[in-house]
Order: sequence, then structure tokens, then C-alpha cells
Amino acid sequence: MFSRKHGALKKGTMKILISADLEGVNGVAHTDQIYPEGKYYKETVVRWSKELNAIVEGLHEAGVKEIVINDSHNHSRNLNSSLIPKAKIVTGWQRPYSMVSGVEKGFDACFFTGYHTMAGANGTLSHTYRPRIIKRVKLNKKTVGEIGLNAALAGAFNVPVVLVSGDKETCAEANNLLGKQLFTVETKKSLSRYSAMSYPFEEVLKKFKLVSAQAIKEKKKWKVFKIQSPSILSIEFALPNHADACELIPGVKRVSDNRVEFKHEDYSVVFKCFLAMGALAASRDDVIT
Repeated sequence: MFSRKHGALKKGTMKILISADLEGVNGVAHTDQIYPEGKYYKETVVRWSKELNAIVEGLHEAGVKEIVINDSHNHSRNLNSSLIPKAKIVTGWQRPYSMVSGVEKGFDACFFTGYHTMAGANGTLSHTYRPRIIKRVKLNKKTVGEIGLNAALAGAFNVPVVLVSGDKETCAEANNLLGKQLFTVETKKSLSRYSAMSYPFEEVLKKFKLVSAQAIKEKKKWKVFKIQSPSILSIEFALPNHADACELIPGVKRVSDNRVEFKHEDYSVVFKCFLAMGALAASRDDVIT
């Protein structure tokens, strides 16, 4: 169903793409902390930036010259480039590959930071792309979340995911899917969907710097994550009206009241169809009273 292959390193300056989400950041446990209208949002962004700066420091220590951080939370207008001065920051929406946009332009490796568990999983702020709309996603009959969807897209361009950070449950999900060779940084332990026990922040920052450098120095452990072709994407939505909207896309097949499937030889096409279905489903997310 899934395969893992060694990725070939390119010559010249090493380029690392960081897909930076927010829910998995140390100290984050509730939506009040992750949306601009939230009371604690601003201080959360500062904490998030400190984690990313620690990663950047570790990468520079390991000799990485080009680092691109993809703001991958909500509508991707969160990170302030002045708070992370030694990396390039990509912000704004729409982007063709969402959280991993730019991976198609040639990178040696990806880091997935601040990530969370898949929809329905026992993890802090668990969801898969659209919390109110998507209940479950499967690739080739295996349930996946943002880690799996995004890693498969990176794999389609022969880019390995070498580090994942988030709560303990997220790191376990990543290791189970991508392999035990994966480098991980646990920032906290989930206690419920809206509760977590965060580890001492300064210790977490030190670990980010150390493990980021280690991940670059131990390139022999890098593996590209690929799924077998053709790729079959199955999405179970919260409501039938979400699936109604997705039937408008050519090639999308309705398989039950609230579940659709899409099949294609090229996973990058499957990924874009997934994004399109999410957008269409959201447009039909009306509240009936």
C-alpha cells in the first residue's frame, strides 16, 4: 500500500522547507490561542516564532544555507518575518499545494512543525484540514491526516520528510506512518482535545535546535514516503451536503451519503482535488435550524 525509498540528495546549497502549523506548538491547547480573534493569539505567535528560530539555529549550525518557512496555519497570514529574521517566510493564500506549497520547486528535505493528529484521533486540537467538515480521510484504504496527505505530496516530488514536531500523539502518528527513522520533537502531551501538558519551554527550544541539526547531519536516515499508484482518495464528510458539492468535480464518485472517492495516477492531482473538495464542501456548510 505504502512504500518508503531513499531520497537522492542534490549537490550545492542545501534547501530545507519547513511546513509550519500552529496547533502542535508548546503551550497551545485551545482555539482561543490559534485564531486572530482569540485572546491569546498574539502571545502564541511569539511562542511559535521562538520554536521556529530554534529550528533555524540548528539548521544553520548543520550548514544549511537556505531555509524557507511555509506559514501553514489557517489562512497562512500569521507569521511576522521580523520575528524570524534568518529564514525566508511564505505567507498568504491561495497556494497550489497549501501547507507544502513550494515543495515542487526543489528542496532537499521537509520539516513538518507544530503539527497535530488526524481527525478523530486522541490528540490536542486534532483535525484534518477542515475541522467542522472532514471526518476521515483515507489514502489507498489507510486512514491519514495532514501528516500523511502532505508527506505523500512531498514524496510525489521525491522530497523526504525528516522531522515532525507536535504533541506526543502526533509524533507517534508520524513514526507509525513514515517510519521509526523519522526525527521528532515532542512539545507536549495531549490530555484531551482541548487540554495538554506542555514540557518546559526552554528545554523544548534546546531540543529543537539539537534535533534539527542532527536530522541534517544524519542524512543516511532520510527516506522518501511514496504511495502506490493509482492513488485512491476517500473522504468522509460530516454532512451529506458536503458530499453533494464535491460531486460537481469531474471524476469524483459518490460512494455513500457523506463519502466520496477520487482516483488518479498522479498523486499531485489527487492532492489538488482534495483541496478543491474541501473548498467546495465549505461553500455548502450551511447551518440548518
